[in-house]
Amino acid sequence: MLVLTATLIVTLVALLLAERDMKNVIGDQQYALLASAAAQVDAQLASHKVLLASLADTMPPDAADDPALMQAFVDRHPAARGEFLHLHLFSPQGTLLNTGPDRAAAALSLNPRVRAFLENALAAGKTVVSPPYRSTETGLPSIMILQPVRDAQDRAVMLLGGSIDLSSTDFLDRIAAQKPGDTGFIFIMTRDGTLLHHPDARRLLDNVNARPGHDRATEMALRGFEGWTEAANRDGGKDIYAYRQLQQADWIIGARFPVDEAFAPMIRMRQHAMLAAAIFAAIAGLVAWRAVRDLLKPLGRLHRNINDIRAGKADIGVLQLRGSDEIGELSTAFHELMAERELAQKATRDSESLISSILERAPDPFVSCEHSGIVTKWNAAAERTFGYTRDEAVGRDIAELIVPPAQRGAHRSGMMNFALGGGGPMVNARVRMSAMHKDGREIPVELSVGALRHDGAYYATAFLHDITERVLYEQQIAASEKRLRTVADSMPALIAYIDRDLRYRFTNEHFRALLGHDPRAMLGKTLHEVLGAEFADSLAYHGEAALRGQRVHYEREGVHKGVKRQMMGDLVPDIGADGTVAGFYMMALDITERKNAELRQAASEQRLKLLTDNLPALIAYLDRERKFQFLNATFQHWFGVDPRRLIGRHASEGIGPDHYYTAEPHLDRAYRGEMVTYELKTRIGDSLHTLETTFVPDVGEDGEVVGLYSLTHDTTHVKEIEARLKQLARIDNLTGIANRLMFEEILQLAIVRARRSRKAMALAYLDIDHFKDINDTRGHGAGDLVLKEFAARLIGSVRASDTVARLAGDEFVIVFEQVANAGEAARLAAKIVEAVRKPFTLEGAPRHVTTSVGVALHEGGDEPPTELLARADSALYQAKRNGRDGYAIAAGAQAQDQA
Repeated sequence: MLVLTATLIVTLVALLLAERDMKNVIGDQQYALLASAAAQVDAQLASHKVLLASLADTMPPDAADDPALMQAFVDRHPAARGEFLHLHLFSPQGTLLNTGPDRAAAALSLNPRVRAFLENALAAGKTVVSPPYRSTETGLPSIMILQPVRDAQDRAVMLLGGSIDLSSTDFLDRIAAQKPGDTGFIFIMTRDGTLLHHPDARRLLDNVNARPGHDRATEMALRGFEGWTEAANRDGGKDIYAYRQLQQADWIIGARFPVDEAFAPMIRMRQHAMLAAAIFAAIAGLVAWRAVRDLLKPLGRLHRNINDIRAGKADIGVLQLRGSDEIGELSTAFHELMAERELAQKATRDSESLISSILERAPDPFVSCEHSGIVTKWNAAAERTFGYTRDEAVGRDIAELIVPPAQRGAHRSGMMNFALGGGGPMVNARVRMSAMHKDGREIPVELSVGALRHDGAYYATAFLHDITERVLYEQQIAASEKRLRTVADSMPALIAYIDRDLRYRFTNEHFRALLGHDPRAMLGKTLHEVLGAEFADSLAYHGEAALRGQRVHYEREGVHKGVKRQMMGDLVPDIGADGTVAGFYMMALDITERKNAELRQAASEQRLKLLTDNLPALIAYLDRERKFQFLNATFQHWFGVDPRRLIGRHASEGIGPDHYYTAEPHLDRAYRGEMVTYELKTRIGDSLHTLETTFVPDVGEDGEVVGLYSLTHDTTHVKEIEARLKQLARIDNLTGIANRLMFEEILQLAIVRARRSRKAMALAYLDIDHFKDINDTRGHGAGDLVLKEFAARLIGSVRASDTVARLAGDEFVIVFEQVANAGEAARLAAKIVEAVRKPFTLEGAPRHVTTSVGVALHEGGDEPPTELLARADSALYQAKRNGRDGYAIAAGAQAQDQA
């Protein structure tokens, strides 16, 4: 099975790789075929455009008014007559001036949508291809190529159109013969999905998505995809699709090649290869199985011997096969391993017996228990100490035996934590606690707990030492210290007299409170006897100096009975009348609290540094000379600068000369006693950040500034939010277009650009006719819907360089930039009026809405924005006086001045 599976997998992978390469070859070939067909169609369209352009250049100016002249002109160009089904002339307003017998052109001229297309074609001033339409003469798809006809002043005065029947000519027949395979075909559609060429004539001029089902490849082509892909068709079958966008028209040429036909040879090859691989693998697997069976016979014999050993039918001697092959060596090695294991088990049993004997004879109680608290070991000392026999204790919960009731909750919580990981605060530590005797009394014990892992579970082991006598002794000492401490409170210094033999002759009660010595017991004893050799030796140097007649003052740290203290002492020599020194007086103060306070202050400074190092701000301190005395770790995080390297350096070295140049005037003010804040943009890492720095003067008691605290915050995010809020304040909330604030800014800039470029601009002021009636009859909700749709239509009717804004209510304005003259401004206004006339949909019903537009032209003079807006407003009222649903052009500013 292994050989069979491996062979089939290798064969299948090889076939898949071959199929992938073959698919790429077939797809590339189909795309190359389609590219050739697309080039032919582009060439056909280009030649027709050139022919039509040459006719437009030589057309007589009176051909539009004289049909006979037009017919004679066409007869002089038989080549054009052969290439085009009919020739037509259209006026700039889309009116048909002259045509052949084709009535389709006349029908087209009556269609408002087609008239708008003709107007746009004339305004564009270049050759265009019309959308496809159904010819009234043939009933088949046709197109029309439109070419502007220019007069002597190079103005487009007419449109010359040549109609082409896409089915009755050889315009597309040349690509029909290039279909892929026997069942594949080539088709042509517009970019909105209208079919121009297809094997099924019934689908011509229908949308490609009219049929039910999903065609992913066609949707990709309509979104701009070029190339080939494999996808499912609307019937569920797999096809290879190829698409190419034409250059001369908004058409897409596509090819469809069924996968079953394209990959038929490859499918047959896959079947034959898989059959051959299966036969070969079966034969090879049979041979391999027989060979492996013969090779594994010794291993089977070894397996049977091991089973006999496990069942007790044989000993490990049967493993000594003495074979020379690998199985024989394995059997010998296994025999040696089993012999070593038996020796190790015997040694382990002996060791466990020894350890058990030691624990049983231990003087202190030893107890072990499972992680659940069940006792597993209880030695003789535990029986004597706690009163429970081994039989009574083993198998019971340790908490019920020796843990006082008040501590059992904490004990069980600790055992639960111990069960999870074998750890806890009491493990590997000496702990003093109370344990319960069987008779109910409590016994003070010193507990040492260990953890042992066995068979995946944790066991707790504990030695408990009875410290009843030690506790009684400690209680006596504590009572004595309490009495001495009460007396010593009134004497905060150690006062003593020490003779030449270094023996105490006088001590006060403070020795009891500070050092724990009985002052009376100290009398007659030496320093070594009272303080110990080590402590006395540390004071020997000062005592010898005092006995030489020197007055000594010292501060030192010492450890007495495990307590570390900071002491300050004075030794005053006792000098007799003859000049000899009989001894010295000692007065010592415990200054541990003062030293600890100093240490606490240092720790507090350390905590403060830790806090500042973790704040997301740069914090520094500059002295009088503007040198760094403190910097937090944020310098390292932001700029990669080690703060320790900047201590003692001038600020210009730390922040750089450029930043210091910016900060210097603010530093000057701060050193004069002002708190100063400024902003700076700088780069941190790979991005630009805005930093806000505040200098806080450090004023001394004399009123002089001794330094500065510098606090720097990263305000980049705050600045971004402020910019976003400013932007939102310039947008109208209802329609999403510019509001009055943004309009005033844009108008000002547009006027400046018009003056600079010496090109006129226009301002349109418009509102919705009878908008109050909509609010009164349909409600403000319907009014808001009308305002949104009205704004959307305005945006869809203007150029990309123009700006639409809402001032208030139903008042809107449009800034038209680079307007050639008043005629162009009038065309733009008419386009807007026409766009608004299309019915609005309110509450599921159509609603006729119109607008009135007032337009004022700014031709680069000194007219301010307010006067331009006032002229546009006046023109709006003129349009309303003219009956609404129209526009009015205001007189120029210069003309008004002259008037």
